[in-house]
Amino acid sequence: MTGSNLTSAGTDSLLGTLPDQALAQSLGCSRQAVTERRHRFRIPPFHPHRQPWSREEDELLGTMSDQRLARRLRRSTATVKTRRAARGIPIFDPQRHHWTPADDKVLSERPDEQVAMLLGISKMAVQHRRSRLGILRPGGEKSLPPRPWPPTEDALLGTAPDGELALRLGRTLSNVRDRRQHLGIPGYGYHWTPDADALLGKVPDDQLARRLGCTVKAVARRREKLGIPMGARSSGRGSRKGQ
Repeated sequence: MTGSNLTSAGTDSLLGTLPDQALAQSLGCSRQAVTERRHRFRIPPFHPHRQPWSREEDELLGTMSDQRLARRLRRSTATVKTRRAARGIPIFDPQRHHWTPADDKVLSERPDEQVAMLLGISKMAVQHRRSRLGILRPGGEKSLPPRPWPPTEDALLGTAPDGELALRLGRTLSNVRDRRQHLGIPGYGYHWTPDADALLGKVPDDQLARRLGCTVKAVARRREKLGIPMGARSSGRGSRKGQ
């Protein structure tokens, strides 16, 4: 089949978001046609670990469908989905409540129960928003410190999205996410691939963690599990010999 399926703006937006071979199979054309089309528009080839996620990109997760965001960021849908799940961000739901400045103002004026009833959302969602913005309860009352984590709850971390566990355990999303990251447990939905494993020990753990969108402890755990020695330290003094 020729590259006639690549002449629309919709398909052009997919160039570089998937390996050329995978995109060719999806569109029903040859890999050569996809590669030539990508070169014509000077679009770099797909590479899932080439570009670290920026704060601005992270803030877009969950604000639209994974497919739409993948096209916007020129990343694969799988990469966006994995990043969103690792951050414990629920999948986009057009019916989900979107906070406005007026809603945030109510947080400092009413108790959580009243805010939840007023906005038609859960008390947990109100508590998470208050905690995220650092807004005190009415009267300047500070939120109670998070309760201790028992081993039974620690064992659940990473087995489901952080947001889902927060609801099940009666905790805030930030509390669940911070605990998981503190223990070095990868976010739910992140799966180590042969390509990611191949990078272990070749670059410092902290740099690889930023590339993959997981914690440094998660990288160290995986590397130690596979018996791979630590890579060059991020001291800026150059790499080890033989690396």
